[in-house]
Amino acid sequence: MSEYDFSRLNDKEFEIFCADLLSAREGVKFERFKPGRDAGVDGRFFRSEGNEWILQCKHWISTPLEKLVKYIADSESVKVQKLSPSRYILALSHSLSRNDKSILMQKLSPFVLSPSDILGREDLSDILAKHPDVERRHYKLWIASSNVLAYLLNKPIHDRSQFELGEIIEASKLYVATVSHNQSIEKLESTSVVIITGPAGIGKTTLAGQIILQYVANGFELSVISDDIREAEGILDHDSKQIFYFDDFLGRNYLEALSGHEGGKVVSFIRRIVKNPRKRFVLTSRTTILNQGKILNDVFHNSNINRNEFEITLESLAKIDKAQILYNHIWHSEIDGEYVEQLYSQRRYRTIIEHRNFNPRLIRFITDAQRLEDVSPESYWTHITGLLDDPSQVWDHPFQAQLDDCGRTLVLLVAMNGRLITESELSEAFARYLGSPGAASLTGKKDFLLNLRHLSGSMITRFLVGEGHPFVRLFNPSLGDFVLNRYATNTPVLRQCFCSLKTLSSLKTLKDMLDNKIINDGVATEVIDHIFASVADMFFVGSNAEFVAQLCIVRSELGKKFNLSDRSLLKAIDFIAGEKCGICLLASARVLLWALRNGSVDKVAVEAFLVEAFTKDPGYDELLILVQLVKCFDVVVHQSLYDAYDQAITDHLIASVEDEFPDEEVFADSISQSAARRKFIELMDEKAFALGANDSSNVADAVIGYVDVDRFYDKYFYEAEREPDYEFYRDKRISWSEQSFSAVDPIDDLFSRE
Repeated sequence: MSEYDFSRLNDKEFEIFCADLLSAREGVKFERFKPGRDAGVDGRFFRSEGNEWILQCKHWISTPLEKLVKYIADSESVKVQKLSPSRYILALSHSLSRNDKSILMQKLSPFVLSPSDILGREDLSDILAKHPDVERRHYKLWIASSNVLAYLLNKPIHDRSQFELGEIIEASKLYVATVSHNQSIEKLESTSVVIITGPAGIGKTTLAGQIILQYVANGFELSVISDDIREAEGILDHDSKQIFYFDDFLGRNYLEALSGHEGGKVVSFIRRIVKNPRKRFVLTSRTTILNQGKILNDVFHNSNINRNEFEITLESLAKIDKAQILYNHIWHSEIDGEYVEQLYSQRRYRTIIEHRNFNPRLIRFITDAQRLEDVSPESYWTHITGLLDDPSQVWDHPFQAQLDDCGRTLVLLVAMNGRLITESELSEAFARYLGSPGAASLTGKKDFLLNLRHLSGSMITRFLVGEGHPFVRLFNPSLGDFVLNRYATNTPVLRQCFCSLKTLSSLKTLKDMLDNKIINDGVATEVIDHIFASVADMFFVGSNAEFVAQLCIVRSELGKKFNLSDRSLLKAIDFIAGEKCGICLLASARVLLWALRNGSVDKVAVEAFLVEAFTKDPGYDELLILVQLVKCFDVVVHQSLYDAYDQAITDHLIASVEDEFPDEEVFADSISQSAARRKFIELMDEKAFALGANDSSNVADAVIGYVDVDRFYDKYFYEAEREPDYEFYRDKRISWSEQSFSAVDPIDDLFSRE
């Protein structure tokens, strides 16, 4: 038997739920009344003249049961006597013992006809279990039921997805389902992909999370993509039900967006998802970022895909949606009553709801008790109007007034690194920053873990991946925009920050700032030169080879061209050649290629690098560089190297065609399976030749030996068109927003209190 967490509902939602549930139990329709001063009536059913049933609901979750029973005995019983119904039903979200029910029946006699008309939490759960249609209509209860939660939290989920799922479940109690909820479900069911766009703070991530929750509860396995679409490609399983989630897929700030976030790979993955009825893909992006991502738009166009086919745009919220969002946040917040009174005074809640800058993110901030430590009840309203009039203050005040220098340093390092950073990398960067000249004057405690604990949940988020590997990211993407703007003109801080990080992600952030004219060439050059000198002076100890290689490349792009007379560059090349090849290898390969062609690196070291690189599943771009390195070796003397490269091409082609078979190219003019196989071999030969294979025909033969072309042929010509296996939402579409709030009257009634 499932148990339900009624605390996730606010009082008005609880009344709506009880009216719906009792209507189902009794086979009648309880008429609901306006929220507010109910005179003892939350629901009513007329059987005939003078034969009236009354439903009363009490959802006083923070009130002790003894106090609630006393209130009912003293106040509600008087109301019931005046109403004199033929039947009175009382529903409470508290647990009730048999003795509690006896006391209540005695106080409400003779209008309560039997103990079954005094309903506590367990009674409501038992009735709800018999009416699954009611459960489904009340989304928050369904998601928070013990059965669903156990299923969600016990499913084997990849890496960070478990952490994300926990956050999504927690956020569901504040969720208000709008028309966009059902539109997004319908889009997913018709196309398998939805791109949720809208302005910052309007609720894209929240909507995406709640949609994902429904799919996971219905058997889909969640995989969260944090930074690179290759994360999803590595765990794509053709036969299992999977839902992939890529939040802010074009970048968590405008710098990443303007540079284009590997648009081609994202679009290619979308094409693969569309072809598989057991897959779903949810993406989010700010509208401005998506529109600025010209690279992505071009890729959509070139791939013959209409971006609008997948897009759902959150543009504005209806006033009643805004009211419900505000009310939900107030109900579930931990702010004291004095603060709440400031919102109700002179109906100020309407000022918030009707403000031009209203968005759910701002509401979350103004109702977060932790963020009000320096705000008195008397100044609370001024604080709110200030944030509404100038939303940039959301981060300005806590960043400037509530953090010391060490705290701001930690946030700065996370922001400049990009999407996320490992805790160990952040700890090392923090230590390097504090050890730099001039850092002695920084205020605050210099203990890393102390600062990490202090900032978690307000400025940064710490979470575990896989077998307990901790990562850190910014608490909110808008904080990244704030930090970038704040420090863009502070060259000394930028120089020290990037020098402390020493990560590939931080170099990407710096390059993006330059490309988008946030900083000029002079500042970028000064920062890069400072980083390069710093790591070179330390003989590259503690540095990653790919980081050093990328640093050399960026340095070259800024004017310090590769030159044999540059002794620091030659030392860097020696370091790169002496390190083992990592998973990321493109920059290292580019540097070693220049060095090999100019005779400044040991060929034995390069050969060892290549052999290792071939085992790292190199992608298309990496293969195009690796082949140039291979061609620097004599084919007769180093035949094994050429064979190893051909094997790397073979593995790449097998993986690529299994992931996305080139249907149109192979089957368009094929009249038989044998013709299709010949066409496939020709195509693989062409692709292998384009990648520089030593023996492209041999590669093609090897690929055909692994790929079952006949199976793809039968699937292409004979399998039926896609029949969605997720029929629940097609056959039984339920608009939670309409079902849950169809009886709720205007905003003032929602906010009225007993």
